[in-house]
Amino acid sequence: MAHLTGGRWRHLPADGLRLSGIHFYLPYVTAGDLFVYLPREGAAAGVAAESIERAFCQGAAAALVPKGAIPDARHPLLEVADTEKALQDLATGASLKFDGSRVLVTGSHGKTGFKNQLHHLIRNQIPVHAYLGSANKELPVLRAIASLTRDARVFIVEVAVPGRRIGRDRAFFVRPDFCVITGIAPEHLKSHRSMDRLLHNKAEVTAGLRPGGRCLLNGDDVEFPGLRTAVAECSACEVLVFGSAPGSAGRLLSARFEGMGWRVEAEILGERIAYDLPLLECYAPLTSVGVLLQARLLGADLAACVAEYAGYRHFGSSGNLYRVPLGCSSFFIYDQSTRAELRGFEAMFELMSRLRPGPGGRKIVVMSELFDIEDNPGMVVDYPKMQTLMAAAGIDRLYTIKDFMQHRAALPASIGWHRHAAIPADIRDELLADMRENDMIFLRADPPARLDVLAEALRRAGDGPAEQLY
Repeated sequence: MAHLTGGRWRHLPADGLRLSGIHFYLPYVTAGDLFVYLPREGAAAGVAAESIERAFCQGAAAALVPKGAIPDARHPLLEVADTEKALQDLATGASLKFDGSRVLVTGSHGKTGFKNQLHHLIRNQIPVHAYLGSANKELPVLRAIASLTRDARVFIVEVAVPGRRIGRDRAFFVRPDFCVITGIAPEHLKSHRSMDRLLHNKAEVTAGLRPGGRCLLNGDDVEFPGLRTAVAECSACEVLVFGSAPGSAGRLLSARFEGMGWRVEAEILGERIAYDLPLLECYAPLTSVGVLLQARLLGADLAACVAEYAGYRHFGSSGNLYRVPLGCSSFFIYDQSTRAELRGFEAMFELMSRLRPGPGGRKIVVMSELFDIEDNPGMVVDYPKMQTLMAAAGIDRLYTIKDFMQHRAALPASIGWHRHAAIPADIRDELLADMRENDMIFLRADPPARLDVLAEALRRAGDGPAEQLY
């Protein structure tokens, strides 16, 4: 590590170090980690020493620090000129050394779910490394690469591409064998400037593919034709499609919603398989087909993979379902409180149309604006379509927050719009006091709205611990 970064160790144990991971965000540091201290401009004197001491109190094995930041150190420190550049150097070294298969996952939505499902399905067959959260910008990507484990044979990394050349640059560090582009939606248009540029920017990750690398695309996505053209402009790689059309490498043959999940039939590279998928969303069956296609390309057995779905649980940003005990029954929370995206709202309302509360139960929605308005200037909403979806959802009580009033034209005349509030705290007490047995509450909002705080309060509002169903 000192050689890669041009740094110098202080207080290095005679028998060396065994690091279990790398973190630069202090709350996530756990036993055995290397804590990377990233100086903040204008930080008060003593912040570096305090942060590093806290990291070691949380169990960090060593810290990567700027030269001279901790003159009276008593823990293992790797001193470097620039800690961010040193993290980049560690990532480059790990990437060059790793000789397994690399899977880069990007897209406008569905990245975290695809990555986490793939990791969960193959982890008992193939040694695999991935960070399972939703952090996907430059530093988290470098952190994921730098922390590659020696025994891993597959590396999966989620990469955000919010603008021009970013996908190409991040793929350079990953050097993927496979690029998966999950789905495209009009997001971050302020930086992409147009849908055509968005498609090209996402497709640029394929320019970083290693020789013989392949790209997996969602053939049922509305933007698929333009995306396939954009990929061809960026790379001569082979494109494999997962979708419902004949000839797809991963083909969804049928999906039937039963109870609280799907019965799916699919064909993966000519192999037919049927399985139960314990997820609710309408896009879940096709996503699972893409995941299984990628798993098979990595050498995994499909029957063993689908058996793993029984124990799969979503990461928070992908949406979670909770059962909260209340009285002689319970109420349910569908939590997507940290994600506001137009097609995600459409999918949530479609899902609501398929669910029926128990006796006396209601469908309650708390939602913000349909997308980040500042980040997507000029974006057009199909209000008649949204009105139709919301009417079919059967919403009994609607609470809106933050900047929803800019999208009030989406509401059908028949909806039970109860009230609007600037922040979730303004409706918290009323909502908690009003929960009934068999209610189903659906939460979705732009992250700055902090609807996740209300979600946590709802999980604690029952007569016992909330159970995460997925």
